Amino acid sequence: MKSTVFAAALLGMGTESHAVIQGLYGSECLHVEGLSAYKDMAFDKDTLKQVQTVFGDNECSLPAYDFVFEGPYRIDEQLGYIDYSFDTIRLTPLSEGVAENFNQYGLCGITSWTAGKAEHVAGLNCGGQQIPNLNTFVYDRIVDNRNGIQMGRASEDLNGSTPNHRPDEVDDVIYHAK
Repeated sequence: MKSTVFAAALLGMGTESHAVIQGLYGSECLHVEGLSAYKDMAFDKDTLKQVQTVFGDNECSLPAYDFVFEGPYRIDEQLGYIDYSFDTIRLTPLSEGVAENFNQYGLCGITSWTAGKAEHVAGLNCGGQQIPNLNTFVYDRIVDNRNGIQMGRASEDLNGSTPNHRPDEVDDVIYHAK
């Protein structure tokens, strides 16, 4: 899918323009605690689909599992805000070994993991990580720049749980158009 960025019209003198984002964007290989991941975001007219592929190594070469979050979004072009929720949250082990590990630990309370088969995990505790319930809103920030897009940097206080807890800075990760 080729990405398209449509520039928003200026509403008045001195008003900063924010872009309407559509298309597919993805991160470089991200490194977290001995693992690595790619995160892709596909924006169509009404739906945001985020796919995070986690790898069992530090070089993004041994795919372990996919997390898929999908649901409606809206962007406030003037303020650079993006609000979204998910009507689907799925986890898919990408190999038999990972599926066996998930089953051994009863990850998310599920013991029937199969490689390549997605399981719905919304609202479940998965290895100490509480997965959001379906239709939980996230209040975030989005910035379009010449290198790609950036999302808000969440913190303990500015975690996106309410409009008043929207991140006020952007994260360093840049998602490039694909």
